[in-house]
Amino acid sequence: MSIERILEIIYTVTAAAAFGIGANRYFRKPAPLFIRMVVCMMGCRFLQGLLEMLLVREGADLNSFSLAGIGELAQFLFLICANYGAMDSLCDDGTKAFMKYRIIAGVVPLGIMVYAFFTVGKVADSMAESILFLVGMLIPLIALYYHIKHLIIKDVEDGVIGNIRLYNLIGIVNCVCFFASWLSYIGSLPWIIAMIFFILVNVTMLPALVHGAKKWTTV
Repeated sequence: MSIERILEIIYTVTAAAAFGIGANRYFRKPAPLFIRMVVCMMGCRFLQGLLEMLLVREGADLNSFSLAGIGELAQFLFLICANYGAMDSLCDDGTKAFMKYRIIAGVVPLGIMVYAFFTVGKVADSMAESILFLVGMLIPLIALYYHIKHLIIKDVEDGVIGNIRLYNLIGIVNCVCFFASWLSYIGSLPWIIAMIFFILVNVTMLPALVHGAKKWTTV
């Protein structure tokens, strides 16, 4: 069995375990919505990994944009839902006082988008596919923006933001790994490294968020 298949199996199994444990603990009793969003994100990862393995079994080429890619992007929609809204309004009231944090948080996503614009042609087979790749990157870039912003912005009363900084750091790693895998071929060194970190994210993201949330709420 190739290293690619082994990593994909571990990725899928760890995502399934995180989703199963999370759903059992945080959907059967009241829990903060943002924790449930991350549980749903893990569910998307499990389904994405399972679909990719089935597509490979049928001989599909996953180096091009596929249905599994849509499932991959859905993960980041849940991360955006977890970080936006009530969570973001706690630390940023929209005034100029927080403008520097917004600018700093936006620099990295913008830089990645510029880099992707000049390199996407290496993995895309056509102009249409290049556009799909670039448009698809917008969702993870928004998620990355909020992770960076909540990592660097000053804390608020009760330590709501400060207590989940580790979660946001893991979220940044998750987003960067997505871009590394999205813009490289399956089996390449960047893809392998990204998959290893993806697996680490699967086993650490939800526990880190829950651990931080327990310091200021009852989970």
